[in-house]
Amino acid sequence: MAILHWKLQRLSAIILVPAIIYITLYFLNITNLTYSSIVSDITSFWGIIFIVVVSSTLFMHSSLGIETIMEDYIHNDSMQRFFINLSKAIHVILFLVTLISLSMIRGS
Repeated sequence: MAILHWKLQRLSAIILVPAIIYITLYFLNITNLTYSSIVSDITSFWGIIFIVVVSSTLFMHSSLGIETIMEDYIHNDSMQRFFINLSKAIHVILFLVTLISLSMIRGS
């Protein structure tokens, strides 16, 4: 299981590097865009795919990283399991909020 955890952490990091570069460049250029063009970018097919893939990858990467930290620093097994499960639940809720927000922007 530890090998899978490690591989998923590395794979998600590799996926996130170009995505974060793209998002940073997009935000640096955002002042040149109109509100309608930003909404159009977000609600386009590729915009939705990009947001869903990047947000799911980001939340998974974050969850795995926080789990590793909790395993290293919380030594009580029941407390460790509780906080890891709480973290996973919060990550799922945040992903669902992302999807709901995307749906609201799209107008569905």
